[in-house]
This record gives sequence, structure tokens and C-alpha cells, in this order.
Amino acid sequence: MSSSQGRRESAWKSRKQNQRPHGKIKSLAELSDESSSGEAGFRNHE
Repeated sequence: MSSSQGRRESAWKSRKQNQRPHGKIKSLAELSDESSSGEAGFRNHE
């Protein structure tokens, strides 16, 4: 039980840390590429 939980938490932490920078970079690139469409859509949705 302990081993399973530890492994799960480790994978989750690794995934979150890996997704954070990747998503941020992708978001920035997409926003820069489609600042008019992306920003307008996101701002309108919010």
C-alpha cells in the first residue's frame, strides 16, 4: 500500500512539474502566434 501510494505521488509530482513549464511555454507561443484570436477568445470566455 505504502509503495503504491508513494509511486503514485511521485508520478503525479513529476507530471505536474513537467507540465508546468511545457504548458506555459506552449501557451506563450500560441498566444504570441495568435494574439488576436487566442487573446480575444480567452478574454471573451472569461
